[in-house]
Amino acid sequence: MRVGFDASPVRRFPSGVGHYAASLLEALAVNHPEHQYLVLSHLARTPFAASNMIPTQRRAFPIKEIWMQLWLPRILKRFRPDICHFTNGVAPLRMELPYVLSVHDLSLIRHPEWHPRSRRLWMRRIFRPSALRAAGILCDSEAARKDVLAWIQVDPSCVRVVPLAARRSFSRRCSDHEKSAVRKKYGLQKKFFLYVGNLEPRKNLSLLMRAFKEADLPDFDLVLAGRRAWLWRDVLLEIGRERMESKVKLLDYVPEGDLAALYQCASVFVYPSRMEGFGLPLVEAMTSETPVVTSRVEPLVSLAGDAAWLAHPDDEKEWRQALEDAASSEKERASRSLRAKQLAAQYSWERTARETLRCYEAALSRARETPI
Repeated sequence: MRVGFDASPVRRFPSGVGHYAASLLEALAVNHPEHQYLVLSHLARTPFAASNMIPTQRRAFPIKEIWMQLWLPRILKRFRPDICHFTNGVAPLRMELPYVLSVHDLSLIRHPEWHPRSRRLWMRRIFRPSALRAAGILCDSEAARKDVLAWIQVDPSCVRVVPLAARRSFSRRCSDHEKSAVRKKYGLQKKFFLYVGNLEPRKNLSLLMRAFKEADLPDFDLVLAGRRAWLWRDVLLEIGRERMESKVKLLDYVPEGDLAALYQCASVFVYPSRMEGFGLPLVEAMTSETPVVTSRVEPLVSLAGDAAWLAHPDDEKEWRQALEDAASSEKERASRSLRAKQLAAQYSWERTARETLRCYEAALSRARETPI
């Protein structure tokens, strides 16, 4: 089978979807080498070099959205894959080949106020048609699948759950030297709570900072590590409004080479998100044996289970109490971190690749019965 794989989310500083696309493509190529994988990207250079990964773009295309809608259909006509996989919710509108679509979450539909106007206008025009024409839809969790089935009328058997996983680098225990170097590099002298992820409204960082300020945590700092995405300036405003400049550290994007040690340096990982398709940083922290406090929403509850301290994403008092509880007992943190690693171990990119390939095969069979 020749698969056209959308690697456009993979960039120099990838977010969760970029890590998903890169990890999945690598796992497919390594574990299922009998297939060919066309690397579809608007970038001329990608990190993929396996013999069964075929590059398709010789020169970089500056605007990804225009590349996908106008240029990519020409590339697909030339290379003629059997099926395509679009990894971030949108596909070319002039698509003549069968394809599978990854829909990670429906925050854009359910909560448009969390997104900038330009993103809302563009995605609304393309998101729904892309999903309706897909031969199969992949969701990261059962919560995301339920949202998709409530949003569009499609055959439920076409919408499948394929969970993600942490990358292997998070399983390795970092040396004391590595952790000390990361602390020095980022100026982390005190014990700290850690958040990793984009800085954007959906992540609920304003509530986290208010709860952290009110909690009795004199020995801890709060560290926010992530790409400054849309509407991120609200985070800076909240820091200034609450006068927390000395207690909150913004690290911006942390490269993968430092991230495993950063997780392991943290006393507690915090993930207050209001809505997630999966929650990849949560699983990364769990794999790193870092105790976690997270929101009482799906799929985060199912992921963390009894290993996490839970709080409602809109309840500041609950969050304050959860932070204090997590900080109060080193023994309890150690116990929960071991349980978290056990839960995270059920997820692997080998499993994700295997189940994704089954979805390709089912979608291709379905498309042959009812061609586009």
